[in-house]
Amino acid sequence: MRDQSSSEADFPESLLSADAAARTALVQGFAGAEPSGSEDASQEASYAFAGFWIRVGAALLDGLFLTGISFLIFNPLRRAFTAGPDVFSYIDLLEIVFDFAYAILLTWWTGQTLGKLITGIRVVNARQHRSQLTLGQVLLREVVGKFLSALPLGLGYLWAGWNRKKQGWHDLIAKTYVIRDSKRP
Repeated sequence: MRDQSSSEADFPESLLSADAAARTALVQGFAGAEPSGSEDASQEASYAFAGFWIRVGAALLDGLFLTGISFLIFNPLRRAFTAGPDVFSYIDLLEIVFDFAYAILLTWWTGQTLGKLITGIRVVNARQHRSQLTLGQVLLREVVGKFLSALPLGLGYLWAGWNRKKQGWHDLIAKTYVIRDSKRP
């Protein structure tokens, strides 16, 4: 067993051994397996981290989708059930709940929103290779983490452009990676 500093003690050893591969924006199977000619090398997947701009593209596509839903569903409901555009109504609250549910449920069930699906990226668990995201992890990422990422002029989102594993603050908080999806045709 190797000697670990106090900052390294918080991370699983499997992630620390994958450090060299992460420098090139590739992680071999999150389990930190050595790329030597092992028998299970065919089962080990190499993932490429999704960069800043492809993530921006996915967010823009999600925004377009949610705007379309707003124009097709929520705006007619607003006109039918509220007094005017300046009044915050139950329809507005319903739309906010829909927007959060869209991001949380799709990310939890599939690791992808529609924007991520179109751009070919996916949110994965950084703690364990091939394990599904937990609901707590997704809530922490999508609600708390994204709120904190947006606070200082969006610096937490921009962080994905500088971080070697392409993680924004919301990814670091929830211990997730956004990777290019290898299942895409």
